[in-house]
Amino acid sequence: MLPDPSGKALRPESELTPGFEFTPWRLSVDRDQQAQKLQCCGIDPAIWGDIVDPGIFATLTIKIVNREGFSINGSVHMIQTYKVRSQIRLGEEVEMRGRITGIEPAPRGSLFKAQYELIRDDDSIAMELGRVSVRTDPNAERTGPGSGGRSPADSPDAPAMGLPVIGEKQMTPEGVGNFSDEKINRIHDDPEIARQFGYRAPIAAGIMGSHIMMEPLVREGGGPPKQLEMEVRFRRPMFWDELLTIHGEHTNGHPARIALMKPEGKPACFGLVSSVSY
Repeated sequence: MLPDPSGKALRPESELTPGFEFTPWRLSVDRDQQAQKLQCCGIDPAIWGDIVDPGIFATLTIKIVNREGFSINGSVHMIQTYKVRSQIRLGEEVEMRGRITGIEPAPRGSLFKAQYELIRDDDSIAMELGRVSVRTDPNAERTGPGSGGRSPADSPDAPAMGLPVIGEKQMTPEGVGNFSDEKINRIHDDPEIARQFGYRAPIAAGIMGSHIMMEPLVREGGGPPKQLEMEVRFRRPMFWDELLTIHGEHTNGHPARIALMKPEGKPACFGLVSSVSY
C-alpha cells in the first residue's frame, strides 16, 4: 500500500486480522451529502426523496477503516452486498458496527472481507452490508479477471451477459474525482497514483456503479425500496472517461439483473437483486 494521503500516522495493516472490530460510529446522512454523491453519478437525488440510498452507507464502510487509522489508498472494491430491512431517512442517526470476517491471499495483494450493521437506538438492525475488497500491492503482477479457460456459461461474467440495454452513463473526470472528494484513495483522482497501481487512468469508486444500478430500481418501483437484498460484483475498473451502457432484465416488474458494460462489451460491474419490496 502507498502511504495514506492525509499524512497522518497510520496503524500497521498487520493489525487488521479476522475478528477485528471497528469502533462503533454514530452517524447520519444529510440531504446535501447525498445530493453531492448522486449528482457525481448523473442521478437526480430527488428520486430518493427523504430516504438514504444504501450506497451512501457502503461508502461509509470504507471511511470507517480510515477513521480507525488504517490506509485505504489503493484498495479496490470487489463485492458489495446489501440487506435493507427498513428504510433509513435523511438526518436519522444510526450506529455503524463492523468487523473483519476474513482475509485471503489474492493475485494482486490481499482479499479483505468485512460485515457491517446499521443499528437504531432501539437496537434493531436497519441494514446489513458486506464488503469484499483487494488491498493492492502495487509491486504485484497485474492480472485481469478473465474466465480461466471456463466456458462462457461458467464465467464470472455470465450473469451480466445478454441483457437488453436500458440506458447509459458517461463517466467524467470531474464526477469521478468529486465523488471521492475525501482524497483518501487517490487512485480515483490522481493519474500518477492510478498508474502506479497499474491503471491507465483514475478509476471510479465501485460504489458509483452501485448508485447507477440502483437508479432503475427506484424509478421503476415508483420510489425507494422499503426492503432490498442485492449483491453487486465489480469485475473491471470504470475509468473516469468511459461511456458505460446500462443493461437490465426484469422479474416480477422490477430489474432482477442489472449490469454496467464497458465500451468493449465486457461488464464493469453487475447487480443481482434477490428480493425487493416497495
